[in-house]
Amino acid sequence: MADGARAVVFVTERTGPALRRRERCLELAGIAYSLESEPRPSGTYWKLCVAEPDAVNAYLALAAGGVQRRPRLLEHAVPGLAESLADVAGMLRDEAAIAAEKLVDTVRGVAPQFLTGPRSPREP
Repeated sequence: MADGARAVVFVTERTGPALRRRERCLELAGIAYSLESEPRPSGTYWKLCVAEPDAVNAYLALAAGGVQRRPRLLEHAVPGLAESLADVAGMLRDEAAIAAEKLVDTVRGVAPQFLTGPRSPREP
């Protein structure tokens, strides 16, 4: 990694599965990183560092847990027409699913009132 501005995205006292898992997340996201050690009186600290412009994508990659969400993490300079239409279609699909869930919840709430039958008239 270049000597430019860098961001520390993970710090640990131990090398082990947790550190390797986070390195794997960054690799899957295609983000260049460096592993630096910092000796301290309490022990050696290991730091995963990325270039500062990649910091947000690195945090997203770590949050995704390496589930190969690489295309969503990379930023495109100018999205093409097909990508824009795919994004709009995805948003419409998500909104339709939310609307369907709300409709089902409403029907579930109102249905018992209809199934009990008409109310008996009040007696004077």
